[in-house]
Amino acid sequence: MKRQKRGTWAATAAVVALVLVSSGCSATGSDRAGGHAGAEPTVLTLANPGGSVEPPQLVAWAKRVEQMSKGTIRIRFRDEWREGQARPEVPTLDDIRKGKADMAWVGARAFDRVGITDFQALLAPMLVDSYELEAKVFEAGIPAQMLGGVRKAGLVGIGVLPGPVARLVGTRKPMVNPDALKDEKIASQDSALMDESLRAWGATPVQAPPGVDLSPFGGIQMQLGAVVGRHHESDAKYVTGNIGLWPRALVVVMGKAAHNRLSARQREILADALKQTITQAVDASRAEDRESAPTLCRMGMKLPSASASDVKAMRSAVQPVYARLRNDKRTANWLAQIQFLKETTGVGPDTVSCPAKSTAAGPLQGQWTRTMTESDWRHWPGYDTWPERPPNGTWTLTFNNGILTKTDPNGETERWPYQTFRDRIHLDGLVTFNATFHLDAGHLTFDNFDMSDCPDCAGYVVTFGGSQQPWVSTAVAH
Repeated sequence: MKRQKRGTWAATAAVVALVLVSSGCSATGSDRAGGHAGAEPTVLTLANPGGSVEPPQLVAWAKRVEQMSKGTIRIRFRDEWREGQARPEVPTLDDIRKGKADMAWVGARAFDRVGITDFQALLAPMLVDSYELEAKVFEAGIPAQMLGGVRKAGLVGIGVLPGPVARLVGTRKPMVNPDALKDEKIASQDSALMDESLRAWGATPVQAPPGVDLSPFGGIQMQLGAVVGRHHESDAKYVTGNIGLWPRALVVVMGKAAHNRLSARQREILADALKQTITQAVDASRAEDRESAPTLCRMGMKLPSASASDVKAMRSAVQPVYARLRNDKRTANWLAQIQFLKETTGVGPDTVSCPAKSTAAGPLQGQWTRTMTESDWRHWPGYDTWPERPPNGTWTLTFNNGILTKTDPNGETERWPYQTFRDRIHLDGLVTFNATFHLDAGHLTFDNFDMSDCPDCAGYVVTFGGSQQPWVSTAVAH
């Protein structure tokens, strides 16, 4: 399966959205931060090296900034920043120093590549492995204490937000102990500490860009939401359900020149809004796991748990990493604080597993096709202005026990877990939306689309609806 990313139809969708607005239909605007009547707002660009989808933790912060500033500050995401690079974070930091964008978010893990080791206690292997503990660590202000280190990179630290916990993903076998990891190439993102930890488990870390084809690798370390979003169900089979590696803490930094242009009150709003988003960010991370786990299971992945002896072996293997970390006095102090919180919280690692399988096929089970020509598309408003047009030919929808596969005439596919309730369908994945479906004598149509969480996805209305031509069940057609 060709891996899809949101944005294939973004240009077309943007034009469609404008046409919908001008023709009296409703469509959500493309600016995540919203708008404000009256004085021209201060618009701050934020580089997003994480792909085409903004982390929900940061979206929540951007909305809070707008609320607290009464619309006078807006944050505009610059998505796919340095897309395709195996190591985008360090160049992104340099971009912010040079003023190519006002701000950026960067995973805390990447700072050790520029000599900043302040975040390493937060990222110590298998230490912060539950969202309850992560919340306690942030409530104690430990990441905020670490933030001052970014000054050594010539940047201003705005704040740190909690993020989802990474797990081990196996392409051919469960990654539950050092024996399973031994001599395996594990795709990873840029971090000296994470490389050191993977080597301690016997693996060979390889820096790889987000969305890399995993078939040459033994696995990858990644949070569950990214496994879903990057469609790794097509090239991986296992996620270890009870070993949390480290949190993806999101560090927001700003260039000095951009920071100096802000008033004292504006700077205060950025920082205070971030602090006030911490609880919401933990909740978003927890929800990401809760929603992603059953999605992966429906897509055929397995979520095995490591045995107690396997977990002990994994912890034992990284003790030399902890010994090195404790050589730094401040890191040792932060490690002790986090370990104390872990012991007093008394909560073990968060565990994810597959729910019991449902045997209900549902009303849409089976394969549906429709053949589209240019004349079929032309009735859609603004067709002549679309910068990219959907291909003509036969399109296929295959509903199979909770998984929908859409195949276009060129053979490119997208997959979603789906659920139906009465006449509504909910599709959940890289693009999430709801619609009403209608069944009539082997014919299927969709309308009443709701894509409020994806303002640049109107192109999916075109490909699922977009015509009076219905989808026809192959069981009826043949």
